[in-house]
Amino acid sequence: MQPAQHGFSLIETFTKLAGLGAEWVMWLLLALAALSVIISVERLYLFVSTRIDVMGTARKLLRSLEHNDLDQAKALVTRARAMEERVLGDALSMYDGGADAVEEIAQASMIRERQRYERALSFLGTVGSNAPFVGLLGTVIGVILAFAELGRNPKGGLEVVGPGISEALVATAVGLLVAIPAVVLFNWFKALLKKRLNDTNFLCRLVIAQLKRTDRVVDIDHFEQAAQAAVAAEE
Repeated sequence: MQPAQHGFSLIETFTKLAGLGAEWVMWLLLALAALSVIISVERLYLFVSTRIDVMGTARKLLRSLEHNDLDQAKALVTRARAMEERVLGDALSMYDGGADAVEEIAQASMIRERQRYERALSFLGTVGSNAPFVGLLGTVIGVILAFAELGRNPKGGLEVVGPGISEALVATAVGLLVAIPAVVLFNWFKALLKKRLNDTNFLCRLVIAQLKRTDRVVDIDHFEQAAQAAVAAEE
């Protein structure tokens, strides 16, 4: 007589995997935390190192365009490091093509710059959303091991499962500690990006307004509000 054939059991397989322990979950969370810090520092450097005086640039830009000095206007953005400088430089390069050409190139350039500033931010959002679940997985594995130990020592009681469950809950706590800063940083960088897009749109609107104007004086405050409203409508 042949021995009975045992089928594949998902429960037994997962139990064996759980036997590896939850330490690998902790290492995974630490790796995610380290990557989040690296990305946050790199993004912060980008935002800080590319700041410009938007209102000062706007006033100099208007003075140059009102005197038909396109070269002086382009000289304001020769550094071409900040989002505002790069997009404005593209817009001024199409100045002779008219308002429609400037608007089209400015919109295309803003899409490119938005991708540049958003790069790797999705990782922070992903960590913020999923780190608690990774920590919960470690807790579940720890609880499985604790009750497996109780099964081997049925008379042990709480002194058998207590330490294991306590250690397992640490994984959930670490998951939250990784997730909360990631969410805060993700939202903060998104807010910074929105402001930079507003400022960039504002400067480009000034160029377009200068092309369309006749004898009217361009009101900087008016176009700053209009630019912010335009970016908000696109969100």
